[in-house]
Amino acid sequence: MDREIVISVSVRAIGYDKETCTLEIEFCDSSIYQFFEVPEEVYTGFLASMGLNLEKTDLKYFSKHIKGQYKQKTVRRPRLNLFKSILDN
Repeated sequence: MDREIVISVSVRAIGYDKETCTLEIEFCDSSIYQFFEVPEEVYTGFLASMGLNLEKTDLKYFSKHIKGQYKQKTVRRPRLNLFKSILDN
């Protein structure tokens, strides 16, 4: 899946497949996660939220609208455990 590089302290790139409604997020720790059955408006909202606040609230949209809302799959595990607590339930 093609991903768009974003301005963020937590996320490196975001991709979305319209046909399968799959959201793919590459975090700055090199981990990649896919989220399934994600509406396009959630993807565009997440993309729009990037770069707006480069502080600890950088993942506020992710935590509120994506994390725990959709089935997820780990594509690549993190090389560092920078965001482990954010993704673990």
